[in-house]
Amino acid sequence: MTSVDQPTDATAPTYDIDLVPTLLLQTPTPQPLLTGRISLGTPVVRPLNATQAAEGDGDWVEFLESQADQYDYLLLNLVCSFRPSPDGTPFVDAGIGIRLEAPGEPADRQPIAWSISPKKQALPVTPSAQLSLTAKLMFVEAGVEYTPQQDGREELFVVGMGERDSDPEWRFSATAGTPLVGDESLALIVRVPTGVPARAHITMAATVKQRRLGLIPYRAELPPALRTIDFR
Repeated sequence: MTSVDQPTDATAPTYDIDLVPTLLLQTPTPQPLLTGRISLGTPVVRPLNATQAAEGDGDWVEFLESQADQYDYLLLNLVCSFRPSPDGTPFVDAGIGIRLEAPGEPADRQPIAWSISPKKQALPVTPSAQLSLTAKLMFVEAGVEYTPQQDGREELFVVGMGERDSDPEWRFSATAGTPLVGDESLALIVRVPTGVPARAHITMAATVKQRRLGLIPYRAELPPALRTIDFR
């Protein structure tokens, strides 16, 4: 198992995200933008290759070398921050989606999410400086645990889905004892056919609970630097 540093870039900016209310028929008056509640760091992308693997303990060198003629593997990392509201209106849930595509390429030449992190988490976890990979480039999330409630139900804070598809996503949910506040680090290994230009489109949405109007859904108005990420 190889430990891989999370990619960081001191020059990559973090953006405060405007949340635009979704128009609902039962809402009596238009709702204002929400500002200052969510920020998103510029995604950082770097290639994974056999040379890098050989610098570690080498347990996934063989896999990368066996794939080199067919596929490239890229590590994408981003951090999302949820902030509390001054007026006490909490986030109920939120979602971040990534749509992977290689324009003009057939279906069997499209990029996919080979591995995602986190996959399942019951409580917020401080972003780690390292991720562990198995020999098949699958994330191992050391120290992340979830425990079913006494009635057998799982009260999950975040769920990641879409592994081996082109549209992975993470869904966050506030729980009875855990508000949706703090930093969340997300990571994705993308498999791209060798030499194929590919990109990722990012979307984000959230739901806020207001005392008077109840649940109000919002979509994120992402700046161009966050909406589309070119891998090449």
